[in-house]
Amino acid sequence: MRPERARAAARGSSPLAEAIGASAAAHDADGSFPAEAFAVLRRQGLVAAPPIAPAEIAALLRLLAEVGRGDLSVARIFEGHVNARLLVDQFGTAAQRRRFAGPEADALLGVWNTDAPGDPLRLVGGELVGRKNFASGVDGLDHAIVTVDGDGEAPARRMILVPLAGLPVDRSWWTPMGMRASGSHVVDFSGLRVEEDWHLGQPGDYLREPWFSAGAIRFLAAQVGGTHALLDIAAEHLGQAGRAANPHQAHRLARMGMAVETGYLWLARAGADWARAARTPDSEPARRLLAAANGARLAVETAALAVLEDAERAIGAQGMLAPHPFERRMRDLRVYLRQPNPDGAAAAFGAAIAAGDWAPGQGAGE
Repeated sequence: MRPERARAAARGSSPLAEAIGASAAAHDADGSFPAEAFAVLRRQGLVAAPPIAPAEIAALLRLLAEVGRGDLSVARIFEGHVNARLLVDQFGTAAQRRRFAGPEADALLGVWNTDAPGDPLRLVGGELVGRKNFASGVDGLDHAIVTVDGDGEAPARRMILVPLAGLPVDRSWWTPMGMRASGSHVVDFSGLRVEEDWHLGQPGDYLREPWFSAGAIRFLAAQVGGTHALLDIAAEHLGQAGRAANPHQAHRLARMGMAVETGYLWLARAGADWARAARTPDSEPARRLLAAANGARLAVETAALAVLEDAERAIGAQGMLAPHPFERRMRDLRVYLRQPNPDGAAAAFGAAIAAGDWAPGQGAGE
């Protein structure tokens, strides 16, 4: 076996990740929507029928990791699509579920919850007023589930499934260090009249626990895949440079390998708790799932940052220069790791341990 094939075999190469990542550099350069990657996902039936049943959670997390290993911008948009399909499946009417299982099965969906500061999205007299930012994937999505705060007798946040064609998009705001191809722009919904069949579920359904907070394990899967890609790149770079056998570099590869595996093990743990909570709808499995999701957030971030540092040192200054693949991957992962309220997740995880809701060693084999 040739050395490059041996390295690929040792890393467990992913044809799906390779196909998704083939056009990533071009879309990073201009911030355009990664259409080629979604064509790959559509051809494999993963847009129309992602594995979203509770019993398929392990397959879903592995899929999101593979997509993240290919391109984190694609993973961010695809995770939003998966979230939207889950929400339609869980809270949609029979007609809404039939729609996205039949005539619009290949439609690409998103979920946008973040309001533009000073101009939040509202429902006023049957029309939407206001804007959403962090509207990931807007240039390629067909519909998005947007959230609005209710008024009167139903003040809880509610979901509206909105078609996106023709809406004004401000692309000047999204100028990030990384994740450029996720296209997380600002969308103005003002004046859009809401049809009755656009409403999804009941007020409060979007924030229903444990699924709202535990949904973090989906983006964690993408981050684990993105971290795995850094190991791929570092191993390839060191192999090509003839430096992989250097004991200091071998130690770095060892630490990176352990960190990536840690991420996958946390995904397995959180996935098992997700499946258990879905099978047993009472408070104890739900508390354990929430704790596992918060613990996984801490563990995956710690592992990813460790791999970033070891990979930077292993590759050196060359990795900071485009078009070296590490340069783009490093930027994307550092941006994607910045998820909301990490301190709150840490505090909640510590509280769950103190309360006896979570303990090490409670794995899938129970």
